[in-house]
Amino acid sequence: MQAKLITAFDRLNEADFLAKAGTIVTALTANSDYPEPWAAQVSTLAQLTAAYNNYQSYYHASLSHDTIKITLRNTARDTLTTELKRLVPYLELVAEGDVNILMTTGYDMRKDLAHIPSNVILPAPDDFRVIQGTKSGSLDVHVAKLAGAGSYEVQLALTDPDIESNWHHALSSINGSHILLETLTVGQTYWVRVRAISATTGAGAWTVSIKIIVN
Repeated sequence: MQAKLITAFDRLNEADFLAKAGTIVTALTANSDYPEPWAAQVSTLAQLTAAYNNYQSYYHASLSHDTIKITLRNTARDTLTTELKRLVPYLELVAEGDVNILMTTGYDMRKDLAHIPSNVILPAPDDFRVIQGTKSGSLDVHVAKLAGAGSYEVQLALTDPDIESNWHHALSSINGSHILLETLTVGQTYWVRVRAISATTGAGAWTVSIKIIVN
């Protein structure tokens, strides 16, 4: 039987893989359709989260282009990819063919199941705002809820936002109304942008970036 959830992670570049893995971990956290404990044959949510955090750390470290750090990042990616792929049969078994449940996992789905044209993408979320967080070194990001969005991805840039390679994944959140970015550098200028992620059509359009200096 053909799997309903897509696990073709190898085609994703590092930034997109980090975003997709973050979307999945976020979507499965406190997911009422997949209560813990999970089956003994798959990783626990805590183990999956740890693998994601490990990859995220090495991803950011590898941005220095240090060859050793890149090797560690690649190893961490292989580990996380294995965990994500092993989880799919369990998620599909629990869902019992219910597409609505599968859509809560954060994984991309076969488009023939969702009956959504592959060329339809989500628009940029409305009401995009960025304000100073309550703690020093933090920002509070807000977008309006967007129909069809399973999660929201936030990216940051430290330099020219018109150069795509300057953008880096910050986090993924299932809640767009209150996205907290922490451990930012006080006095540093950041550009922030957000896009919605759909389980059926993938990443949507980016918002126009907002420039802000962190207090």
